[in-house]
Formats: sequence, C-alpha cells, structure tokens
Amino acid sequence: MMQTPSLEFKVSVVIVSDYEASTIKSWKVEERMLKAFAAQTFDESFEVLLVDNEQYQANVPDHLYGIVPNLRIVFSSEIQSARLKDYGVELASGELVAVLEADAPPCQNWLQTLVEILRLNPDVAVATGRTSYGTENTYKRVLNLLDRSFDDLGKPGTTPNISNNGAVYRRSVLKEFPYPDAATPFLSSRLRNKLIREAGHKFYFHPDAVTFHEIGGWGFIVDVRRNMGYSDMNTFSNKIGYSAIPGLMKRRLKKELSYCKRLGKQYLRWWDWPLFVTLAPIIPFLEVPGMLDAVQKKEEIPRTAYR
Repeated sequence: MMQTPSLEFKVSVVIVSDYEASTIKSWKVEERMLKAFAAQTFDESFEVLLVDNEQYQANVPDHLYGIVPNLRIVFSSEIQSARLKDYGVELASGELVAVLEADAPPCQNWLQTLVEILRLNPDVAVATGRTSYGTENTYKRVLNLLDRSFDDLGKPGTTPNISNNGAVYRRSVLKEFPYPDAATPFLSSRLRNKLIREAGHKFYFHPDAVTFHEIGGWGFIVDVRRNMGYSDMNTFSNKIGYSAIPGLMKRRLKKELSYCKRLGKQYLRWWDWPLFVTLAPIIPFLEVPGMLDAVQKKEEIPRTAYR
C-alpha cells in the first residue's frame, strides 16, 4: 500500500533506478539508498519518492516503508529512467528537489550541503557533488578519475556540468526543463544540462557532497563507455558520420588527460598511475561502438543495461 503523507515539504527527494531493469527485482539497491537518507544529518523533515515502473508494484517488500520517514513508493507506466524522474518531480511538493539514481547513495551530509548552497546562493539553480566508486583500491580510484571527475573542480565553485547521479535542483528549473527524449539516459541528461546552462542558469559543485556509485567489472566499463560514445557523437560532432570518429576519440583522450592534470593528485596514489596510464588511451576505443550506433541512427543501444 502506498504511503501518502499529508504534509507539504520544502525539500523533496526523488530516487529512480537507471540500471539493469529486469522482471526480477531484489530491492537491495533501493534499500541501501533509503538507509542512506535515513542517516542524513539534514535538520528538517523532507519527503522521499521512490519511483519505478508499474511491473514491480506487486513486489515491494513491506519493510522498505519503515526505513525512512515520509516515504512514498510510486509507479508509472514509463520504463525510461528520464521519464520516471520527470514523473517523480511532478509528484514532489518541495521547492527544492534532489534527484538521484538508486545505485548511488549519498554521504551523510549530502542533502544538508547542497540544500544550504541553494539557500545561500539564490543565483544558483542546481547544486551537485562528487560521484565516487570508493577509494579502497587502485581499480576504483583510477575509474573515479576516468569516469566520474568530469564535473569535479577539486574545490567548491561554479561548474559547467551536473552529475546525473545526484543533484539538488530548484523545482522551477526541473519544471521548465524536462528530460528530452533520447536513446540513453546519458544523452538525455547531457541535452537537458545544455539547455539549462544556455538559459543562463548557474550550476555549483561541492566536493564534500559525495554519492557512492556501484561499480562492476569490465562489462560495466564497456557499457558505460558505449553510452558515452553515443552521447558524444550526438552532442559534440558538427556532423554525425564515420569521419567524426577520430576527432571524437582525440577529444576524449584530451579530456581524460585534463582530468588527470586537474585532479590526479587528489584522486590517485603513486602506485595507481600505471593502471591510469594503461587505461587512458584504451578508453576512446571503448566509445567507438556507441559512436557507430549513433551514426547508424539506432534508437536503442544494443545490450546496454541502462534504461
């Protein structure tokens, strides 16, 4: 039975799963996310909306409702994560709305840090933070730098990018800029961020607001990079075609090296550098299949776990 709180809240949290949609759902990822919000240091009441496709409606474990106060678990006929996020925003009551992906739970001060930024800076439309795979081994530290540092300034400040894994928005911005239709959540997010930025809205990054993203093995990396290649071809190429691929690969390598120059000392330990040097030139090649998907005008990325 869906819980419906009678109160309206100044802050809402919308949680959506964007990965590995299937007919079998364990709810363990969502449980971990709800526990992360139960542990937040935020000193006022907020609502949480967990949003998913209606195929899972009959299988919600009862114990989820007791994890965090003011929880609503709601369902939609939509399957794409972008549409589910927009659906959650429609139901949210807060003037500030946090939007997160279920496999990236936040640190304890995440909500407090980002909400405070928006309240102290009325010219800021969106506040975001650092996404981390964890720092306990070389693999995770290197992939943090390669995959997750694109919006990281290394210090608090305005940024041109928003993390799709977790950010707090002014509700008015979310209402004005719903997610554009796209084959992948990577591209949909990038297109929307561009529209918000071009409308003159300011984004702010704070490294203390960390979300901890799940990470898989090589198949996970390949899937991420195929989606990124598809997005790059559709957003950074002057003309979509095979001839654009070498230039996009060069652009990707330059971006990875710029992340290294800006953040390498923060992200890596001295013994991590050999793996970084090995992977950095390989990454552009992993994005080529996605570029080819875009050239061939595929409306879905083959074999991707993202929805």
